[in-house]
Amino acid sequence: MVTIVIPAFNEEKNIAACLAALEEQTLPCDRFEVVLVDNGSSDNTLSVAKESVHSFALRIVSRPGINVSAVRNFGASLGHGEIIAFLDADCTVESEWLSDAIRLAPAKGIWGAHYRVPANATWIARTWFRYQATEQDGEASFIPSSNMFLWRRDFDALKGFDEAIRTSEDVELCARAHEAKMPVIAFPALAVVHEGVPRSITQFYRQNRWHGAQLLKLFVQNLPSTRNLRLIAISVYTFVTFWAMLVAIAASLIFHSWVLPVLLLALLLLPPVLLSIRKAGARPAFATLTVLYLVYLLARAAALTRIAPMQSWKHSRQPR
Repeated sequence: MVTIVIPAFNEEKNIAACLAALEEQTLPCDRFEVVLVDNGSSDNTLSVAKESVHSFALRIVSRPGINVSAVRNFGASLGHGEIIAFLDADCTVESEWLSDAIRLAPAKGIWGAHYRVPANATWIARTWFRYQATEQDGEASFIPSSNMFLWRRDFDALKGFDEAIRTSEDVELCARAHEAKMPVIAFPALAVVHEGVPRSITQFYRQNRWHGAQLLKLFVQNLPSTRNLRLIAISVYTFVTFWAMLVAIAASLIFHSWVLPVLLLALLLLPPVLLSIRKAGARPAFATLTVLYLVYLLARAAALTRIAPMQSWKHSRQPR
């Protein structure tokens, strides 16, 4: 038996397709159950889910006003499966998803896959997922909690997700799994299509600002491990360079010298350019990837230093 836990907030546009894809699973319907945990939706998520007729066991519950990590833990506590699968409401799966997950299941640990972009994705998601957020195969640093599998005994041994953190709960859980000598394995065959990929620069910035909200806390919490040190360092570098450039621009309006602002702008662009060269080389995507890296680093810098106000997980799920 597999228990599939689906957190949802204002997903009326996606929940029907998510559940319909589970209806098409080659794994017999008596081998899995679905626990849909609504986080306080204000749209028709619940009614759409209830109106759908499914051959598999579907339980719908409501837990408003809590972190997504707590939502996932609550859903897992209601299931009976030996394997717990975590899937987001804006993801759709292939028909072999569950069968392949059981076939590929390691003896212990965490397994799953990263995302694929939908066919109607904009250049932002297509570029980012091609060159940066690429699929992994084999040992991985983490598996996203929107497409993650664990044996229940391992989930219980790890004490589930940390309910004190608002985001990056998957990174934190996988870090504890690594410490417990549990493997974390990515299988591209298990990849799901993620409808919630960013479709504008603004949404791309906000999503990455949100995902970086707990980065410093997790880094300190996991010391003496230096995992994520490079990202923290480059985020601090971006923050300092950006604000120094703004101060230099203000000074230049008075002293009429633009040498320093231009120099600081070059320093600000240096990491995105180097990263783009490393990933794309001289390909046509170089310019667009550079823009995305710059926005990504600015978002992570804002999150790391708490300059930008952080939104709740529920608000981050709403399309913009």
